[in-house]
Amino acid sequence: MHMATLGLNRQMLPVFLGIMTATAIAWLFLSKRLYAELRRNHPMLYDTLGRPRLFMDKSFTTNYRVLRLLFRQDHEARENPAVMHLCHGLRSLFYIYMFCLAGCVLLFFA
Repeated sequence: MHMATLGLNRQMLPVFLGIMTATAIAWLFLSKRLYAELRRNHPMLYDTLGRPRLFMDKSFTTNYRVLRLLFRQDHEARENPAVMHLCHGLRSLFYIYMFCLAGCVLLFFA
């Protein structure tokens, strides 16, 4: 597959990397807010997720549970609009990040 077919060129690489950096910073900010909201208003769900934190003592299992919470939307915090908005925002950031990552990979291998 040619890059001209995709409409990609090398000038897009800094754009993708810039968007990925901004997305990662926004992810950290929204994750911190989500964890605080869950800890304060839904302590049982917070414990079920493995007491997630931004950096310390974070395991693969905890990350998996948090991602599953973001994508499945069948959790007890459904009635809490703050949690739902944060989950929706994090889900959107995940999709944006993956789209830019795919663009970078296509540029590197082209």
